[in-house]
Amino acid sequence: MSRSVLARLRLIGPVTAAAALGLGTLPALAQTMAPMATDCSAMHFELANPNPGSMIEPGGMVLQGFALDSRAQGSTGIDHIDFFLDNRDQGGVNLGTALPSMAPGPFGPDSFETTVTIPNLMGGHDLFAYAYSSVTGAQRVISVPVAVGEDPAKVGELGATATDSCMPGGASSTTTSVTPTMPSTATTPTTASTTPATSTTTPATTTTTTTAEVPSATTITVSVGNPSPGDTIHVGGYIIEGMAFDKAAPSGSGIDRIDIFLDNRDSGGLFLTGAMPGANNMWHASAPLPTNQTGLHALYFYAHSSVTGQETVVSIPVTIAP
Repeated sequence: MSRSVLARLRLIGPVTAAAALGLGTLPALAQTMAPMATDCSAMHFELANPNPGSMIEPGGMVLQGFALDSRAQGSTGIDHIDFFLDNRDQGGVNLGTALPSMAPGPFGPDSFETTVTIPNLMGGHDLFAYAYSSVTGAQRVISVPVAVGEDPAKVGELGATATDSCMPGGASSTTTSVTPTMPSTATTPTTASTTPATSTTTPATTTTTTTAEVPSATTITVSVGNPSPGDTIHVGGYIIEGMAFDKAAPSGSGIDRIDIFLDNRDSGGLFLTGAMPGANNMWHASAPLPTNQTGLHALYFYAHSSVTGQETVVSIPVTIAP
């Protein structure tokens, strides 16, 4: 072989090796630059207040709701919720943060409550809430149109519906859908604690049981707005409200009925009325408390899932007075 051919081979060799090295590193580089996943399919996020199109006052305001990622094991799957007045990515004002896993709210272990400070920025705005999934890093975002310190009727172009969207961490919104209005509640809901199916009601305590083949695997969440355990309530029509939903439902609440009884249904309790969850899984009912049943009792709430067939029972001890 001639010297000129050898020289050309020596030049080609290093170039080929370098090219091979470069091609070998491309997949690793591409992997490190992959965008964060956007998947909110298992995230359930709801605000109890404010209602879309309502007026809120500057100063302290209590925000409540539900937030969970059903894919999480042993936690809510939501590490924090950030609240902004107007879009965070367009210069909105930071109002505060809720930590569902650290301080559960009044609707049970998947709920949250926090107090934010509304600035003195009169006029129409949007209240943004950003829930971060600890499972995927995705953000579920709710935007609620409000009027700060002014009559909503006098604020031009104030929306009447909330919007619900999903985005990856730090990225722009990818999907948007309209959510219905959630009615506000003036009472403080009772927290339902999960206990084994064989437990019984004890004084001044809310008891939750589940009727299913695998009780510990229940996906139903039920909350009662009033009464509180140990309350004295009076005969006649009694207004009760709360929340109920099945985390396994692909859409809607997944609860087809809530039967309300005075005392245990399976021990001869008296059927009072029924309820069905409506907008944002809220339910309302007027329970007629009979005049001949004064004294110590328990209100029983039987929530039935149309998805799994499970039934979760919440019981609240009360005293009925004339």
